[in-house]
Amino acid sequence: MRPVYIFIMVITALFMQACDNVSVSEGTETSSAYQADSERESVSGSVNKDEEGSWADEYIVIKDDTEPGESTALNDEIPDADNGGSEPGDDREASNPDDNSNIGKHVKLSVTGEGTDIFMPLDDGQQDYRYSISLLRDEDGGIDAWFASPGDGVNEYDWVTYRHSDDDGATWSDEKVVLSPSPCTADALSICDPDAFYYDGYYYIGYTSTINKNEKGLCNSVFLARSENPDGPYEKWNGSGWGGIPEPIVYFNGLEIGWGCGEPSFVVMDDTLYMYSTRDSFTTSLERLRVTDIRTADLKDPSWPSMLEYRGHTALVEEPDKKEGYSYEKADSWDVAYLEESRKFIALCTNRRFEDDSCLLYFESDDGVNFERVSETAENVITRCHNAGMMADREGHIKKDDPVMVGYSYAGKDNDKWGVWCTRVAPAVIEYTDEIDRTGDKETNLKLPMHYKTSKDDAAPMMLSTDRLVYTGTMEGDSFNVGYYLRDNYRDERFTGKSSVTLKILDESVAEVNGRNDIVPKAEGMTLATAEYDGLRRDIALCVLKNDKYNPRKLTGFCQLTDTYDIMLNDPFIIKIRPMAVFEGFEMHELSNEEILKYGVSFSSSNRSVCTVGGDGTVTPKSAGEAILRVKSGNGKGYDIRVIVRNATD
Repeated sequence: MRPVYIFIMVITALFMQACDNVSVSEGTETSSAYQADSERESVSGSVNKDEEGSWADEYIVIKDDTEPGESTALNDEIPDADNGGSEPGDDREASNPDDNSNIGKHVKLSVTGEGTDIFMPLDDGQQDYRYSISLLRDEDGGIDAWFASPGDGVNEYDWVTYRHSDDDGATWSDEKVVLSPSPCTADALSICDPDAFYYDGYYYIGYTSTINKNEKGLCNSVFLARSENPDGPYEKWNGSGWGGIPEPIVYFNGLEIGWGCGEPSFVVMDDTLYMYSTRDSFTTSLERLRVTDIRTADLKDPSWPSMLEYRGHTALVEEPDKKEGYSYEKADSWDVAYLEESRKFIALCTNRRFEDDSCLLYFESDDGVNFERVSETAENVITRCHNAGMMADREGHIKKDDPVMVGYSYAGKDNDKWGVWCTRVAPAVIEYTDEIDRTGDKETNLKLPMHYKTSKDDAAPMMLSTDRLVYTGTMEGDSFNVGYYLRDNYRDERFTGKSSVTLKILDESVAEVNGRNDIVPKAEGMTLATAEYDGLRRDIALCVLKNDKYNPRKLTGFCQLTDTYDIMLNDPFIIKIRPMAVFEGFEMHELSNEEILKYGVSFSSSNRSVCTVGGDGTVTPKSAGEAILRVKSGNGKGYDIRVIVRNATD
């Protein structure tokens, strides 16, 4: 076992012993900051348990001994996707209903040209990138593209930018930021890994956001926003509707030292949405495991973001020759599309990411749930690539005669600088074979260096910035003094006056805009305000206190990001409650194990035969059924989580 895992286990054991002394109280006072809005192995003795149970009573691990040509789905009990829409394998019409010659055949993907860089950084020593490209072809043949770009470099890790091309990617519109974090909320630290689709009048963007402030970059969940236009303005899903305080559509319920859930990809089949997202965390033996989760939803239901149904997961597997290759460290997330000509799903990712022999790798599926590895393809792909995407129409489909394009980011030959990458699009073709064609596994990539920009001739405003993200004042205090700036695609900023900015305050009982376009505090509370200038937008947080004598370390409640844990009895991952606390002054973050002890947070289960909960919040499923887990702080603040434990056959 690796030394880091041994260290974690020792620390955890000590913490669990300390948690034994924390009493569990049944009383609770619910408080929210935002009231308005497969093989089993037994392991014993590795971690101490308290009276509620901890980590796991039985270690369940899924081993993948998949041979080439077999399904890579881990769960043999995954039902066929049937959630209200037509099935990919039924009699729905393909692009040419009279040509069924490729149905039942296998996919072969080839990159046919070196392609073109659509983003290059300056050689100025700063991190700059546009990764995780999402490409949609619109009804007029144009291309909409979304990217993850660097944030402000201080408080926010990433933003999502947008560009458009009307000439098959030869030229592109100026770039603009269309999604950025909302301060004092669950997506305050980052918005990255975008993927887009269109349905019934709206463009939807799924994105990854880091929730845990203590574990920077880790502990992610999946969020969602929508707009009538591809370049915005976007409204975020708030748990029951659109706009305001964002809440995740897939909440990561695992160990805080895992990467969590993120990197979504979407395909629309009639009125059914197929969503794919990564889950990266630790098993009950503290081994790291990365899988692709599959969920579906009925898009006819207006509340579908809260109704996603878990359909199972597939794991990353080794190369067919069982040599070191396709493992957790070396592959990244899937971008999935539906091929109408063959009625197959194709999933694209990169393999051996950031390495000299990196490549693209693709899978195929007849039902969108059970995927089979097909082959690598490295010809015409530049070395040290990562985060690939495939162009599809607005529903995630590729028709028979549609042009095929792939996009990816890359570091290039001999470049080991982190966060200094180009982004490239390249032409590709999709063919079909009677037997799986793995000749691409033997291809070699292009050992080309990364090129840099030599000027700032294309500089243009892409983001409205403010001098702060969180503005704090008192009920009787002066107006908030906000400074506005236009930030270009090279991080250069210039001041713009407040008179040219439009302000919209979410909760006008907390603050209002006066005739001079100043923000005036009114009553105690926290609200978001959206500032806009010429189509560029930015959320800021307004925190109004009774007076300036407040204790920023005083816990005043919890921000509950999910009310239900829906888990499988044989889930290989550690399941954990991670309370997000809100403090005086409206700062919020997830409590560390040390803070759980400090604030006297306790956990209890209403039905220990269904699941138990340890003193650190670790949940151990025992049998199928339901239970209520109660979270309570030492000062009486708390909330409840409903836990549904299902058998694999449910």
